Amino acid sequence: MKKGLILLTFFLGLGFFYYMTIGFKVDDEEISLEEAPETIRNEIHENTDLTGFRVFQEGSYTYVYYKSNDMRNDYITTSLDMRWKAGSMVVTARVDYAVDDSAISYDRLIKMDHKSEKEIIFKEKIMSK
Repeated sequence: MKKGLILLTFFLGLGFFYYMTIGFKVDDEEISLEEAPETIRNEIHENTDLTGFRVFQEGSYTYVYYKSNDMRNDYITTSLDMRWKAGSMVVTARVDYAVDDSAISYDRLIKMDHKSEKEIIFKEKIMSK
């Protein structure tokens, strides 16, 4: 009985640790700018100098756009990861060196079911320069 209780406590603690640190993947879809609604494409193309995160609401969807602030036009790749962590939705933008020409990107756009911008926490992880 004690062994079972210890194992149960261990696995519950492990699950709680996972939820607080790594989190669970949010159901989202990475899309290209061409697939985005026209109003969102127009707003992104009108303000090409804006970098960082931008959130758009269109119909029953929320779109999160990230553009890296890389002035050097480096050989980089950009990705967005969305997770539930510790009761919050966290969007992490990762900018790192690209491994080949097909991986070069300076921006990303993801689409998900409608969420309030107030529910989302934004984080950036930029490569070491």
